[in-house]
Amino acid sequence: MRSSGLVLFACAGLLFSGGAILGGSAAWSLFRMSYYFWTSDLGVELSSSVLFIAGALLCLPTCWLSTLVPYYPKSISLLTTLMSLLMASMFMISLGISSITGLSRALREPAALNASMAQAMMLDAIDPAVRSSFAAMQLELKCCGVNSNLDWYKHRSSYPPACCGRASNEKRGERCDFPLYPTGCLRPALIQLRNYVNSLSALASAMIVCMAVTLFTAAYTLVTGVVERGETHVFKPPQPMFASFTAPSVIPIATHQM
Repeated sequence: MRSSGLVLFACAGLLFSGGAILGGSAAWSLFRMSYYFWTSDLGVELSSSVLFIAGALLCLPTCWLSTLVPYYPKSISLLTTLMSLLMASMFMISLGISSITGLSRALREPAALNASMAQAMMLDAIDPAVRSSFAAMQLELKCCGVNSNLDWYKHRSSYPPACCGRASNEKRGERCDFPLYPTGCLRPALIQLRNYVNSLSALASAMIVCMAVTLFTAAYTLVTGVVERGETHVFKPPQPMFASFTAPSVIPIATHQM
């Protein structure tokens, strides 16, 4: 029991730190790369990050219960609750890993991403959401256009302000004729998304391993407690008592001689 308690304490610390890193990085990356929802067709694949956030949030009560089990090793309700939360968190993170494979498949086919970004660029003049998303992407990745900055001349007579490092037109008469970023956004976007997929997959895999160890330890503690409880309640029949009967002592009868 003592060794399993130490393992649960160690796993609780790893789950807390790993869950905070996984959930925080997934939420921050999803917020920072939200422009891909309007500039590409990767919205569904990026939405799978919500599964990582949900699995990471389930790590918080799991950590708390893991620290309570060593003090109450024979509590069946506590152990079953811990195991249920662990399996739910593992299911959410595993589902997130399987869902993010669609994003990695899209990264292996950059032509589809190129076509979706070029199609979204045509809506820049009529859709404010697409316009602001393209501006945020170009400022974030320090790029201009999709393949090159010349892509903008297919849809407008000048470059957007983001190609000159400006978020918006502070002055209506100010134009962007000489862009700061000559390269397009396709290659930096592929690199950013690939790093995002690799980091999330590595963190999620490490979390699943830690959860598996915690689940095995909790199951071992549960089985050990049940076995010990069963041994203490085993009916022990009373030892048979044997009665020994000894022959009565014969009292000699004195004969009187007449």
